[in-house]
Amino acid sequence: MLDERQIKRAIAGDRKAFAAIMQTQASYLVKMAQLYVARDADVQEVISETTLTAFTSIHTLKKPAYFRTWLTKILIRTCYQRYAQHQHEAPDVPLPDVPSGDSELRAEMRMDILNGIRQLNERYQQTLLMYYYNGLSIHEIHLLTSLSENTIKTHLRRGKAQLKEWLGGDYYEN
Repeated sequence: MLDERQIKRAIAGDRKAFAAIMQTQASYLVKMAQLYVARDADVQEVISETTLTAFTSIHTLKKPAYFRTWLTKILIRTCYQRYAQHQHEAPDVPLPDVPSGDSELRAEMRMDILNGIRQLNERYQQTLLMYYYNGLSIHEIHLLTSLSENTIKTHLRRGKAQLKEWLGGDYYEN
């Protein structure tokens, strides 16, 4: 849980408070960035760019309670910018690991599911990743993407249906 007083101090210009907040968010930022970019060097660059952007624009954050959502939005935009800059490169990078939390799934099942998600329509893919792998609520996804909550629910439903079709009904239910 983030300390709102510390966030308010960071908004007011306290550099030490900002650094302390970013320290607490480091592992979260790495996991999020790995979902969008695969190379470790890119992950580090995205996190650096995200940190710089957050530092220079933290004064624009209106509600300290939404700091993590605001930071995630910056990270995702930075990842998409990096992707746009490097989309001409050959995609010969491995898929990122699925975040832990589903420890009972075998590694090959997790890879199958992640491969299935990668086959989905981009908007469904992003929504499923944010909801299931990042644990964001429908409201938080709404704040990040500016999509209506009903649209997000539709993306989740349709994305799961496409994933079920891609994986096969019997496999999906296991």
